[in-house]
Amino acid sequence: MEDIGGMYFDVLVKKSFIDKFEDCGVYYKMHDLIHELAQSASMHECLRVEDGTKLPSIIPMTLRHLYVKTTNPDIIKKIGQFKYLHSLFLFYEASNHQDTSSLIEILKASRSLRLLYVSAPALEMIPEEIRNLIHLRYLMIYSKKLTMLPRSLSNLYHLHYVKLPKNYISSISGIGKLKSLQELNMFDLRDVSGYRIGELENMNDLCKLGINCLENVKNAEEACSAKLCAKRRLTDLTLCWSNTDSRNIDLDKNVLENLQPPKCLRNFCIRNYMGARSAIWMNNVNPIFNLEKIELAECFECETLPPFGQLPFLKSLTLSNMPKVKWLESKFNGNDKYRAFPLLEVLRIYNLEALEDWFEAGVAAAEDGCLFPCLIQLKLRNCPKLKELPSLPSKLKKLEKHKIGWTTLNFCSNSNPIPLEKLVVFDCPNITSLPLADEIARLAALRDLCIINCPNLISLGRHREVETTNNCHLILSDLWISDPLVLLMEPLRSIASLKTLSIIQNDELVSFPNEAEQWILKVRPSLCELRFSYLKSLQSLPSSLESLYSLQILSIYDVPKLRELRNLPPSLKSLSIWGECHPELKERYRKDGGSDWHKIAHIPDINSYP
Repeated sequence: MEDIGGMYFDVLVKKSFIDKFEDCGVYYKMHDLIHELAQSASMHECLRVEDGTKLPSIIPMTLRHLYVKTTNPDIIKKIGQFKYLHSLFLFYEASNHQDTSSLIEILKASRSLRLLYVSAPALEMIPEEIRNLIHLRYLMIYSKKLTMLPRSLSNLYHLHYVKLPKNYISSISGIGKLKSLQELNMFDLRDVSGYRIGELENMNDLCKLGINCLENVKNAEEACSAKLCAKRRLTDLTLCWSNTDSRNIDLDKNVLENLQPPKCLRNFCIRNYMGARSAIWMNNVNPIFNLEKIELAECFECETLPPFGQLPFLKSLTLSNMPKVKWLESKFNGNDKYRAFPLLEVLRIYNLEALEDWFEAGVAAAEDGCLFPCLIQLKLRNCPKLKELPSLPSKLKKLEKHKIGWTTLNFCSNSNPIPLEKLVVFDCPNITSLPLADEIARLAALRDLCIINCPNLISLGRHREVETTNNCHLILSDLWISDPLVLLMEPLRSIASLKTLSIIQNDELVSFPNEAEQWILKVRPSLCELRFSYLKSLQSLPSSLESLYSLQILSIYDVPKLRELRNLPPSLKSLSIWGECHPELKERYRKDGGSDWHKIAHIPDINSYP
């Protein structure tokens, strides 16, 4: 039934009756006209009550779904009249006592509820009367002060989804009774009855599962009792050990070996595993054949990675804090003639200090030599020994490299357009050139460029002096630099358009060179935002600031020697001064009596958080 409902919903989204959007999560929004139609069609089954509206004098017996958002306790008290509700969404702000007493009455009366959503910030406990809701499928509680769960919660054996603040779901003793539960995002194991890993044995409807504190599993037999391999709907699995010093490495290996997931798994994450090698089942492609997303983090003793490159559906791989790994893909069973990572789209590698090369000697990515043929996003951070890629992947759109030992970048040698949209080069002291000017005609998609703390960079082309040709110019939205002299290198010198310029992290910059100021004037028709951050020695802003007639936003963060703001353009709509700043600057531009307040008083939005 759920799957069929999901199919119908997907059809509505596809036909734009319902729009999908993301805001700290995925949400769906109904068009006004569709909403009015839905209200009309469901007026005898659905009711929405908010402050300022009154309950209808006659409530139909067919009412099944109720949404209440109010601060009026009288409205809350009347909810108990609706004994046949299937869904209740309750948003209520009152004292804890009022919240609890009102909720008790609702739970006593509304025994037919399938869905209960309660947002009550002052609520401290869920009443024991929740045991009456034997048909409940979905339970969602939002409260900042919740401290206690009822023991009877584990008896609601029809529950499919439970959303509680923080990780209170781990406080449910005997959670294994909830055999219909489909999501258990983080189950904290304890060496106490009702909280051991064996609780998972019969929870075979789980689709998402996170297990924390795996160091509390005593032996391989106890790990095996979870029977993960039998959970035929499991698509998301996270396995976490706590970051403790007293760990038994052999026990970690035995526990992981006996937590083999089913073949239907799509997303897999391991954190704080201390074994030198992964489990045997991870080194066999067949058990993990369908994986699409993998994350390994804080596996400090791990020396070799499983053959992730052979997974045909893998789209995202994240590796972080694994200081002993030397190769991304090792030679495995003599199989060195396959296309490594054939569908990988996102690759993130953080703090792999020993990583030397992408493939172990003797491994060929493919007969055509193509590396990461589908890669769209590549993020590298603190991998100082990593060898340069022979050429950047042909579909790459975002490249970020922090503290990497490369001396340059290598674009594909063909004549095809380069789809790169964002390039970040940060804290790379070895880099001497970036071949942007050489490939200007192919870089039409580039919009965001960041070059920070690269002290040996002498050219944005393969040669020290490169001129742009064929009237091809960069059109950037966002440019981040630490050294203003970079602006004088081609192709930045001949840039056609720029919306945002950020100058950050330069302890030596005292004032702006005249050439850099002239450059800023050149882009003033399109320049809307200027940011100055972490400039410990800067004493003055560009003198050309007043002439930037398109500038709307000016941000200054941690510029402690700046004493004055030169005449600002009348177009400015927002001024922000944050972090450490000079006492004289604060005094001169105070709203209540500052001598130079009148110079910025015309700006509509002024924020100061020194």
